[in-house]
Amino acid sequence: MAIVVLRARAFRRPARSWDNAGTERTPSIAMPLLHDAIVAAWQQFQYACVIYCIVLVIEALIPAERNQPLRNIAFNIGYAFVFITLGNILSPLFDPITRPIGAALKVGFPIAFSDGIFGQFLQILAFYFIFDFFYYWLHRAQHRFDWLWAQHKLHHSDVSLNVTTAHRHHWLEVPLLGFAVWLPMGILFEQKPVTLGWLWAIFLLWGYFTHSNLRLPLGPLTPIINGPQLHRIHHSRQERHWDKNFATSFPIFDVLFGTYCAPRKGEFPPTGLASGEDLNGLWRANVAPFAHWVGALRGKRKSIAGYGNGMDAP
Repeated sequence: MAIVVLRARAFRRPARSWDNAGTERTPSIAMPLLHDAIVAAWQQFQYACVIYCIVLVIEALIPAERNQPLRNIAFNIGYAFVFITLGNILSPLFDPITRPIGAALKVGFPIAFSDGIFGQFLQILAFYFIFDFFYYWLHRAQHRFDWLWAQHKLHHSDVSLNVTTAHRHHWLEVPLLGFAVWLPMGILFEQKPVTLGWLWAIFLLWGYFTHSNLRLPLGPLTPIINGPQLHRIHHSRQERHWDKNFATSFPIFDVLFGTYCAPRKGEFPPTGLASGEDLNGLWRANVAPFAHWVGALRGKRKSIAGYGNGMDAP
């Protein structure tokens, strides 16, 4: 799993205005905030589409799975705009909650490397390593607890795992990521900003790469760097692969905490939910967590916590 959502640009202060009686109107920040979120989302969606086009061509040359239905890819691309847009709208709404908490509990262990290429490489590597540690535990919890799995299963329901799956997340995961990952990272560490934008942009491609439909084993690098084959094991609907390979970038966390599953030679299993539940539809995708929770409250859904892709298995 990789959530590639950038925060919306800081909203602009609304212009001052007056009514016909000369009384100043109280400005609203809602519309500028919404406008900036949509503008940022549209820019990010265009960036994602460029990556999709490039990687889909490469996937056609060396696919892990051939003849993936175009309708599945089309749905993912359309849903990506919904996810990115709602993510940009939601993120700023939680800043008034997370910022005071972060400031009150701030520890701020400094992590700073030089501004040269090698130093900036280490700076980004440190950021991703710390991020992956916190994300590993959030991701593991999403597979362990039924109420979190309700949000996360949309990502795992894709039977055509490819680069477009990277943004196939429910938008409720965005605030969850803010509280479970970004907040503790901000409290514990003070990380120097990256000064080489192009190097940062390359690292942002990592999440797209790991989801790509590529027959590309990484050999001896597999336990060190997450790649398409290793992450496909995580998305597999075969029971022996359930609840494995949670790390998004560095499998060392799976190795250390007992959730690592090395792919066999030439192993590229089918993906999706063991139940076969189909969430390819804008309505189904967006209401899936709520339907899941309502079903659980009514006792119509048996919780099988700890079985990842098979949690909804009949």
